[in-house]
Amino acid sequence: MKLNITPREKRVLAIAAAAVALLVVYLIVDGIVSSYQELGRKIELKQQDLAKMTRLRDQYAETHRQLEEVRARLDKTQKDFSVLSFIEDLANREGIREKIGSMKPKKIPLNEEFEESSVEIQMDNVSLPKLVDFAYKIENSGHLLKIKRLRIKPRYDDRNQLNVILQVSTYEKKT
Repeated sequence: MKLNITPREKRVLAIAAAAVALLVVYLIVDGIVSSYQELGRKIELKQQDLAKMTRLRDQYAETHRQLEEVRARLDKTQKDFSVLSFIEDLANREGIREKIGSMKPKKIPLNEEFEESSVEIQMDNVSLPKLVDFAYKIENSGHLLKIKRLRIKPRYDDRNQLNVILQVSTYEKKT
């Protein structure tokens, strides 16, 4: 069966076939380019995730190193060390024992291995230089002592004297 197609119709058919072929090629190339762009975005997101995981790994390693350091320091501390006794001795040495109104010890279990031992100290009529010296000697005592909370109020009758609530804490292995 032979079709009677004029040369003009052959040109139109050829142009239409070329247009369809170009459209098919365009759709294929566009799909490939879109896939590459999507893969590029996914790679970028995964690289960001990897960087975040690397930071988290480094933070974990640093935290683990610090924990091991604390464990080693706890192993070196005396078994009979008491925060309350240490604070009393330090207050006597610094001449501020009479300024201490009360000392309240408490223990808080942290996990199956450690507990926090703290002492809340209330001091009245203490000067700023004495307080700073006392706090410095607590923090730099060589024990794992930290000032966890500090509230300072100037006295109304003498602005050079302070009323202070100080919480000193350390960590201990459970016995």
